[in-house]
Amino acid sequence: MNRVLRTAVFATLLAPALALVAQASEPVNVKELQKARHDHFHTLGESFKVIRDQTRNDKPDLAAIKTAAKVVNDASVDQQKWFPAGSGPEAGKTQAKPDIWSKPAEFNTAMKNFAEAAPKLLAAADSGDVGAIRTAFGDTGKTCKGCHDTFRAEKK
Repeated sequence: MNRVLRTAVFATLLAPALALVAQASEPVNVKELQKARHDHFHTLGESFKVIRDQTRNDKPDLAAIKTAAKVVNDASVDQQKWFPAGSGPEAGKTQAKPDIWSKPAEFNTAMKNFAEAAPKLLAAADSGDVGAIRTAFGDTGKTCKGCHDTFRAEKK
């Protein structure tokens, strides 16, 4: 199974699990939530790599780009569910900085920026215009970097 298909399948399977965790009325296993969040961002990173690699290719695979852009867009919709109170460093190993919870307005702005850029990437992917995809990919990537620079700790 190729990487794009694996990524799409994983994202499809992960989304309902995260939704259930977010809606649960009973206490959530924070370790499982942190792992699900980590796995989701790994899948998101894989999707970004697919788009980056394909837009550098002389003959990009537009279907692969569309699939990956859909994963990115879906993440932009679901991202707020992945950071409930109590799931930061106080709960165990995570790259999520405490600033996520201590500076919620700034974090919400960072998530909003991603949520506004990702649909544009998906629309560009759907158009098949590689130039538009490159531009939208760069813009979306900047929103990721903006969040990572402030709210993501380096791996130890």
